[in-house]
Amino acid sequence: MMAEPDRSTFRNYLIFWAGQLASLAGTNVVNFSLTWWITVQTGSAFFLGLSAFFAFGSFILITPIAGVLVDRWSRKKVIIVADSLLALLSLILVVIFFLDLANIIFVLIVQLIGGMIGAFHAMAVQAIMPIMVPKDHLSRMNSLQYFATSLIQTVGPVIGALVFTFFLGDMARIMLIDIGTYIAAIIPAILIAIPIIIKKAVEKPSLRKEFGEGFTFIRNRPGLLTLLSMFTVANFLLPGVFVLLPLYSTIVLAGGDATIAVLLLAGLMSIQSLSMMIASGIMTVWKGFKRNTLGVVLGLLFGAVGLIVLALTPPGLFWIASAGMFLIGFTLPVANISSQTIWQKVTPPEKIGRVFSVRTTIAQFTGPFAFLAGGILGTIYPIPLVFLVFGSAMVIVLALGWTFTSLPRVEESLEENEVTKEEELEPESLQEPSVSP
Repeated sequence: MMAEPDRSTFRNYLIFWAGQLASLAGTNVVNFSLTWWITVQTGSAFFLGLSAFFAFGSFILITPIAGVLVDRWSRKKVIIVADSLLALLSLILVVIFFLDLANIIFVLIVQLIGGMIGAFHAMAVQAIMPIMVPKDHLSRMNSLQYFATSLIQTVGPVIGALVFTFFLGDMARIMLIDIGTYIAAIIPAILIAIPIIIKKAVEKPSLRKEFGEGFTFIRNRPGLLTLLSMFTVANFLLPGVFVLLPLYSTIVLAGGDATIAVLLLAGLMSIQSLSMMIASGIMTVWKGFKRNTLGVVLGLLFGAVGLIVLALTPPGLFWIASAGMFLIGFTLPVANISSQTIWQKVTPPEKIGRVFSVRTTIAQFTGPFAFLAGGILGTIYPIPLVFLVFGSAMVIVLALGWTFTSLPRVEESLEENEVTKEEELEPESLQEPSVSP
């Protein structure tokens, strides 16, 4: 049990959030530089895909465990320790680059470990928002979060390109930026108070059983399964664009000129983030859709159409590619804010960690394979063709889902199929999940 969020907890959350935004800004700049370093060093779509697969795959692998443990541990301590370990990983990269020992294998290993630590950090951060932000502010806070994130990601790639050029690709000095901003995130997390959920003194079930409870909560609400299924498919068809974008910028837009390509890549990423910022701002002021499932479908459709536009862009026509990236930018704020609002409203605070970990695992487990598939296909086939196939497939999936599944009535279905706590605690709910929606 715990007290309802109030103005005091909301104020503390905003202080904490400011520190996290500072860290995100530094990480955004550094990640752009690191991605471009991989592009320059390897020139390979496969290694770009493998890099994303290692980072995101390890994140997804650890998420189920992280979500359950976050419900058991102090969420404040998890966040502080995770940020500190991520800063340490950046320091290791500084040393490796400084000693001129860096190669793609070292970078992949660090990304693998960083993804695991990031899973604990992400689950803890997700779990504290509903216990610190009043319910009537959740939708706007989600929108504001996407708006601020988009603002950072709008300028981040441009700054990353300038920093990479200014430091002549000296990654040792560039990685120091990341360490400084992690410190900026750790200090507010230490200073503020994060509410602790007091639970009855009962024997703690195993990690497998707690994960099973999260799965059962979702399974007993068919609308959530439908929503998860759509995101699972989308997370395979849409993310490949970000793995292949560096080579797309080099080959299709810059004609092989790497000096121009890094600036075009930064421009495309900034346009996509600017679009996210605009969409988030609209969602913040507008308070979102009355039917949040409509927002989910429209958001995913924006991404699919944007991918098709990129595929059909004639060589060298940056402005058309920019239009495609602008459409893709609408995907995350519109689809994710709508979905996040549904989940936050129906999940009890004491179960957020385990339910959200199951949600993340099911919805995003295809993501790492999307990056790997994008890298492999981008090596075998022309990149625009890969974009065209994936974008067209997403449009077809959305049309079929809206026409032949319960997707249009997800929110109504949640209201009609509410289950009691007694049903959630039946022995069956403690079994290891064996099916996937």
